[in-house]
This record gives sequence, C-alpha cells and structure tokens, in this order.
Amino acid sequence: MMKTLCVAAVVLSLSSVCQPAPLACEKLLQPVDKAPDLSGRWYAIAISSSCLLQLVAKVILPSFQVEITPKEAPNVYEYILKMKMYGHCVNETERFFHDNNKIFDVDSENASYGVPDVLLQTGCPDCIVTKGADVLNLLTLLSRRKNITAAELKEFETQADCLGWAKPQVLDSDHDLTNCLTEEEEDGENDNRLLSSGLRTHGPVFGE
Repeated sequence: MMKTLCVAAVVLSLSSVCQPAPLACEKLLQPVDKAPDLSGRWYAIAISSSCLLQLVAKVILPSFQVEITPKEAPNVYEYILKMKMYGHCVNETERFFHDNNKIFDVDSENASYGVPDVLLQTGCPDCIVTKGADVLNLLTLLSRRKNITAAELKEFETQADCLGWAKPQVLDSDHDLTNCLTEEEEDGENDNRLLSSGLRTHGPVFGE
C-alpha cells in the first residue's frame, strides 16, 4: 500500500509540470567539478525524497541549520545539525569525510565508509545541493542564506524532476534558536498531550 501511495504522489507531482529538457538534466545532475568551502553555517531550504520522508517533512515542517567545522584529520569535518520544530529544538553532532564532490560517513578512526552523498551542480552562488542514496533517496538544497530566490528554488525543483522524484518540500525558515521551549515548557506540553489523549479515550472527566 505504501509503495502505491509513493507512486501516486510522484505521478501527481510530475503531471503538473513539463518534463525538463534532457540537456538541462544532464548538466544539473552532474557532480560539481570543485566543491566550495563547506565550513561555516548552512541553512536547509528544501528537500526532495522518497514518498514517506516527503510526507513526514510536509506534516512536521521542521527547520534545519548546519554548523560545519574542519577537524585536525585531513578532509574530516564535524557538523552540528540544529533542528527546530514547533518550538522544540534538537542538536546532533556528527562527522563526515569530504573528498572533492563526495561526502562520506566516517568511523571512530576517521576512515571513510559507505555510499557517499554527491554534491551536484547548482546555479545558486552560495548554495550546495547534495544527493544521497544510502538508505533513502534524498536531494537536499542548503544555502548560506535563510531564504533564496524563486528562480533558485525553481532550478532545484528541476533537479528533482530530472531524477523523477517528488516536488521538493520547502522547509520552515524559522532558525531563531533563542526562543526554544525550556525543559519545563516541554514537560508541560507533554502533560497537556497526555491529558488531551485521555479525554479523547475516556470521555470527559465530569458529566454534563
């Protein structure tokens, strides 16, 4: 059933636009000749992926930003992924190995392994586009800016179209991490959810 939903979502997303020209696809799906300096802060603008992840992103609509720092080991970088969703903020730290237009996972010895993400061509001057195919097909557009132009986003949509993937989901652009919920506020929200769930399950506590 899930496979059918994925196919339907892709067909619907592609039926509303014209197929891009083969030459345009050939250029947009080529890896970059030389990757930009990845150090610093990047904002996730949009993603295109498998049906399931696409639907999840559309429902929860998070914002992501990434802080990348080079480490002492050659070509090894550390990144802090900062996610914000409905006021909740989560940080995760990982490392990767950067080899020109490829990004690999690294083990505890800083050795690269696995199927790499590939950096694709983009006309956006301060953007990077990564294409991953390890567990899920995932196309990600990141920029130094929190927002990009309509033309730059359209180019990314064309890249996803060239791959036959669903129309990209634009992510939330609220990257203000100074107003994240505190632990007390999160506990209060969890209590409210439990209370609301109990009321829906058992009915009102007091009769009318």
